[in-house]
Amino acid sequence: MNTTDQDLVPMESEPSGIPVPSKDEFGWLLVGGGLVGSLVNLIRGDRDPVDWLIPLGLAGVGFGVLLSHRQSQMESAEDKILAELDQLDPIARAQVLKAVAKDEVSRLPGLGSSE
Repeated sequence: MNTTDQDLVPMESEPSGIPVPSKDEFGWLLVGGGLVGSLVNLIRGDRDPVDWLIPLGLAGVGFGVLLSHRQSQMESAEDKILAELDQLDPIARAQVLKAVAKDEVSRLPGLGSSE
């Protein structure tokens, strides 16, 4: 029996039909599960602190996942923006930074323009 290299390469399997949540969705699922568990404990009238550990722990882990995902998105955006700014000459870079700073200051309550 003669096999070729093509026969040895595994073919990509078709999707199993089970959607895989993103980090953001996973974080929200954990937060939601923790809040639902806390609500169930509240309705049942559980006063034992041990009964509250799992739901509150789930919500805490969910918020941690959401915050870490947000932090990584901000770092990625910062890297992209800095790379774009590095491509500009110094005068153009200063003008862009001035325009961004002016726009951000105008959004601050009490310091910006009143709309």
